[in-house]
Formats: sequence, C-alpha cells, structure tokens
Amino acid sequence: MRCRLIILALCGAIALGLPAHAPAQQSSSPERVLRRGTLDNGLEVIVVENAAVPLATALVAVHNGAFTQDTDEAGLAHLYEHLLFHSFRHNPSAFGIETTKLKGVYNGATSNEVVNYFVTVPSNNIESAIGLLADLLMKAGFSNGDLKSERLVVLDELQRNESDPDQALERQVERALWGTAWHRKDVGGDSSSLQGISLDRLKATYARYYVPNNAALIVTGDVQADRIIEVVRRKFGEWKAAPNPFADRAIPAITPLEKTTAVMVAKDVLDVTIVVAMYGPSVRTDPGATYAADVFFDVFNDPTSAFQRRLVDGGPFVSISGSYLTLDHTGPIEIHGKTTPEHAQQAILSLLFELHDVDLLQGVTDDDLAIARKRRQVGGALARERTASLAPGLAFWWSAAGMDYYLGYNDHMATQTADSLRRFAREYLTAAPRVIGVLGTPAVTAKIADWLRTLGRTPAATAAPTPPPPPPSPSTRP
Repeated sequence: MRCRLIILALCGAIALGLPAHAPAQQSSSPERVLRRGTLDNGLEVIVVENAAVPLATALVAVHNGAFTQDTDEAGLAHLYEHLLFHSFRHNPSAFGIETTKLKGVYNGATSNEVVNYFVTVPSNNIESAIGLLADLLMKAGFSNGDLKSERLVVLDELQRNESDPDQALERQVERALWGTAWHRKDVGGDSSSLQGISLDRLKATYARYYVPNNAALIVTGDVQADRIIEVVRRKFGEWKAAPNPFADRAIPAITPLEKTTAVMVAKDVLDVTIVVAMYGPSVRTDPGATYAADVFFDVFNDPTSAFQRRLVDGGPFVSISGSYLTLDHTGPIEIHGKTTPEHAQQAILSLLFELHDVDLLQGVTDDDLAIARKRRQVGGALARERTASLAPGLAFWWSAAGMDYYLGYNDHMATQTADSLRRFAREYLTAAPRVIGVLGTPAVTAKIADWLRTLGRTPAATAAPTPPPPPPSPSTRP
C-alpha cells in the first residue's frame, strides 16, 4: 500500500547508537555493521548488515515529498511515485514481473519529506534488485496515457481514505492546522489539485529532484557492505549529478499558527474522537526539543503514567495517546482520544486543562523518564531486526533529520531530563495555538459546537486559571 501511513508507522524507528561514519562493532549483534559512503555523483550509500535472515532490501530514497509542492501541486509527489512504477519499460506490469523473477516484493511510499522505492528479495538476488531500481530511477519515461491511468488510481485511494471517518477528521484537522502552508503537508492532494497536474510538470519534478545528489541508496539485510557499495557504484555511477534542487527554490518557513480553532466532523459513528493538533519543533531550528518531545510522549502514552491515570483511569476518556513527528520543516504534535457522547464535553475540557498545566509534569518521576528511555532503546533494537521495514525507516531519518542525527539519537535521548521536558512543554504545548477536532454524530457535534461558542464568549476573569478558549465559531463538515 502506497500511502503516508507507512511512513508514519515507521517514524518511531530508533537510531543505532553509534558514532558517525563508524562501524557498529558495539551493537547488539556482531553480524551487523553500518557503513556509509558517497559516490562521485553525490548519491549517498547506506548499508546495514544483518545476517539473521537470508533476505535483503534495496531502497532508493529521494528528498522530495509534500514539502516541495507549490500551492497548485498538492499530491504531485505521490502521483509521481505511482507513475514511476506504472511507466517502467512502458508496461504497467513490468516492474512487478521483474520483481517476481527475483522472488521478491516491492513497494513505494510518499510522505512529507521523502519518497522511496524499494525491493525486498532473497539476499542472493540483491545485486539484481539494485540494478532493477537503477533502471527504474535512471530510465524514467512517461506518457499522457500513463498519467491518465495512474491519476485514477490515486483518486481512488483518496476516496477510500475519505470514506473512513477517522481519516476524514485527520485531514480536516491538518488542513486547519497548516492553513496557507497546507499544500506543503498534503501528501495525497485532492481531485482538483491532481487534475491540474500535467505531464510537463511531472517531467520537471523528475529533472529537479530525481538526481543522485538529492538521493540515497539504502541496503539492509544479509549483505556484505563492501560488495554492495561496489555494486551500487557500477549500477548507479552513470546517474548524472545536477544542481542542488533547493538552491534556487528554497522551501519557505511555515508561518506560525496564530489562534486556536475547532473543526467538527459529523458522521454516523458510535463513539466520539477528539484530536488536538499543534506545531511541534523543527530539527533544523530546535533539534534539542525533538528529543524531549519523543521522551515526553513516551511518558504520556505509558498506561501507568500520571497522565493516563488522570485522563483515562479516573477521567472521561476511554483511551488517549499523543505523538510528535520528527521533521525538518515543523513536525506536528497530535493528541488523539476516544470517549463517549455523554462524556465528550468533559473530555475536551479535561484535556485542555491538562495541557494548560502540562509543563508542571505533575506525577512524573525520574523513574518514569528512565523507563521511557529504556523502552525506546528496546523498541529500537526490535525494529532493527525487521529487515524489510528497517530500510524505509532509515529513509525517513535520512530525509527528515540526517544520518548524523540518527546515529547520535540514543546518546541525546539519554541526556533528556525533567527540565528538558518542561522546556518542551512550555514552548510547544501549554499556551500554543491549536486545532481541536471532533468526530461524532450530527447531534453530538452540533451540541459541542454550541458549547464551544459559549466557551468563546466566557469572560476571561474566572476563579481558576483556564486554557485559551476555543474559537467562537467552529466549522462543521459533513
């Protein structure tokens, strides 16, 4: 399945705690080694050895994605990803046939800041798989017929996603969160934006972004690094370098969110879903806060944490969890909760009060932080054993934060303290403008919308400190 959800699921993959450019002799397995290199044409090569299973994955990551899209290009990067497979050797089935000959599977994914294409095969076929990817990337050619066919496929994907009430809520919340920068976060696009994408624009995307000095070749699994690097040099060495695609087309900074807003999504559902979304830190401008964000939400999501005790065990939520997505260009913070129609208003109020004082870290102990750090290390070790998913995870980190960030991740996580978490909470959670999204039945959302308007008209002077009120006029969407 080619969709953003793949990358989101991988964003929790944890770094190997290794010095940059050094082999991983101190890792948990003596059979594993991480090697990096760069070809003369600028293509980065990343190899992670793991001989536990006789499988290997080869992946090409391109530093492209939603963040490179202009206002009328939403969905362009995703459409291109589909089209590249479809047009391979001018036969929509050709890439799949060639992969089957290698006894492998293939897929691609588009996300905020990376597009990737990968093949997983028995390790004795990895050289042929690398050659197959080289043909895919270096011999791209499209026609209007290809574009017409794959545009329908992408539109069908979008329609399926929109039919899911939770997906509909997510999309409306994100649209409200990013505002005028929505096109730089909208991976899927919509029927209007996709219809406006021409063959010439797709070719321009290839010419600008699909160049070796804006890409990485990642190989993981039962391989030998020296041999792989030599194969990559032979297969990709003739890929011609080009000017830096961002030199004359810099990505503008995301404009800060100015005020809190609310979105109501009315669907025939049994429970009520509440989403609170905010701007999180950027790796480029505040890397320290990205580590604190990860620790904070590990603590928040722990079933035994003080947050869960207050909001779920002794509060109005059936379940609640939070997340931060590490990105170069402003990663989102999202808190998702489920509750019942009769407890929906209390759930929103309880969550807003919790956020208002969250920098106090009430009930959070040093032991909680130590456990969170340890669990993330264990989770990372387990993730590295999954050969097929490791390569896409590395592609995510390569694009969003860089491999030096990835390799130093565990060391930085070990330095996070309660003060680090308080700084993160004060800067990005307590008083930050946010989007409040609610999914419920038409009757429930109408009632909540009226209540939010009442809150918006409540005088500021009250007996106790209160969080910033939601807007006086929430929007309701079918």
